[in-house]
Amino acid sequence: MQRSKKWIGATLTAVLLGGVLAGCSSGDGNGNENAKGNANGNAAKPADATAAAGTNATPAAPSEKPDDKTPIKITWFVDQDYYKKNWDPVNNLLDKMITDDTGVSIDFSSGTPEKLSALIASGDIPDVVTVDKGNPQRGVLEKSGIMSPLDELIAKYDPDFKVPQSMQDWFRNPDGHFYGYASFFWAKETFKEGDSIRSNQGLYARKDIMDQLGIKPEDFNTKDGLVAALRKVKESGTKYNGFTVTPAYFESWVIGNFFGAPREDASGNLVDRERTPEMLEAYKFLNQLNREGLMPEDSQTLDQNQLQEKVANGAVFAITNKNLDWSALYQKDPKALFVHVGPVTGDAGNKPYVDPVNASGWTLSMINSKTKYPDRIIKLFDYLSTDEMSLNVNYGPKGAAWDFDENGKVKPSDAFNALNAEDANKAKLKYGNGTLQWLINWMPIQRTAPASVTPDAVAKQESAEYFATFTYDMLPFESITPLGGTDEGGINAKIEENRKKQRAKMILAKSEADVEKYFNDEIEMEAKLGYQKFYDYENKQFQDAKKSLGIEFAWPTNQKK
Repeated sequence: MQRSKKWIGATLTAVLLGGVLAGCSSGDGNGNENAKGNANGNAAKPADATAAAGTNATPAAPSEKPDDKTPIKITWFVDQDYYKKNWDPVNNLLDKMITDDTGVSIDFSSGTPEKLSALIASGDIPDVVTVDKGNPQRGVLEKSGIMSPLDELIAKYDPDFKVPQSMQDWFRNPDGHFYGYASFFWAKETFKEGDSIRSNQGLYARKDIMDQLGIKPEDFNTKDGLVAALRKVKESGTKYNGFTVTPAYFESWVIGNFFGAPREDASGNLVDRERTPEMLEAYKFLNQLNREGLMPEDSQTLDQNQLQEKVANGAVFAITNKNLDWSALYQKDPKALFVHVGPVTGDAGNKPYVDPVNASGWTLSMINSKTKYPDRIIKLFDYLSTDEMSLNVNYGPKGAAWDFDENGKVKPSDAFNALNAEDANKAKLKYGNGTLQWLINWMPIQRTAPASVTPDAVAKQESAEYFATFTYDMLPFESITPLGGTDEGGINAKIEENRKKQRAKMILAKSEADVEKYFNDEIEMEAKLGYQKFYDYENKQFQDAKKSLGIEFAWPTNQKK
């Protein structure tokens, strides 16, 4: 599954109510997303203390002259067709802040990657283009001379613009330049004590039902304990809101992660988690849940929205997907609270892991090499990428929408809270919160998130912090999946289609022996589809990524050797 871009934009306001958004990441069968970094073999260099993303509060001028704030209007295309923003500095306080501070107004347009391809073909390129880092159009923009290297623009117009070294190195083109600023990039050299990359995977269960049936959080630490807990739910026939509560909806890749399925072998080669003994164990475990009626057949057919509706109706006891938000359920019934439990471990006793959100971010914003305003736009990038502007972009302008409390946490203003409670869309139109995230850095937002007050918000915060202790650095694994349109990409698409079918067959199989048969059948089918060529490609990308990062091993257990 790939991230939902609409979800990112819509969910940013949830933080204002006390939740914490860690970013967006979902797993497919490989645990990968269709995203490709341009690692070129250069080791990332440690940045000095001033090189943190956005540590400069305002963009610094490269000379004695004050920054030019002469009014200009630039064009900006975003390759996300859901994104609609009309620049309105008269009524929108964020737009007003940006225009007042920089003199820049922005004419946004948006559309599909296909629309971007049409723009490229026509030569009618806006001043700024924001593209998903995994879209093939990115390569066209970088290699064709259409976009200016950001490092050259920074050196010429804004040498005080400190882009994290890890971002520069990760997105460096083979020509030696980097062309885009990444949104939601987690630059490790900017981390402070207590910082962590969060995950959207975990294990969560309804506390009210646990209390009712005498189930303890530690019961979920073992397979036997977890099965016993789910059996109690089934045998109790617990009903809620007219629904018989389903014991579990679990994803196979999350269970495999809990069982410690590795992603790298002792020699440093990439491991396909779907082919590990731990994943076979996960499929056998989920098959047991299905055969006992603890996880239903529709776990393999329902989409995210349908599962979300079940959770919101209180019809589910335990889940592994944090993106299945239970806030709507809690608002209707404060006793119906999901809390973190487990994680369940496998037979080998391996340390459990969860995939973190993508460390390499989401989109890249680039500057047209023919724009009339290269100096103004690179300074706009600098300004928008600062820590405080990340907060302003997320919440609305400081002073009007929020301020820091005595503990250095964001505290939304009474005026914002009142309007947001009345109509969230009206609040967004007035304050601009969550409408301009294309150069956002999430770490300052995570550090200063509003203090949790409600039990639901507290539980979510505790869950996020708890499962962050089971994450690992996924950056070396994020550049390996082949893009569509390549031979390897075509093989990958066929393999994924097959795996989806085989995954369902294994989980719904009549016996454990059938699970193992289907598991081995899939390996044989993949060989005929060209698996070795696909694997060789991914392993080479993996080795190149590690070389770029200056590391020999990527998997935590290998790094300790």
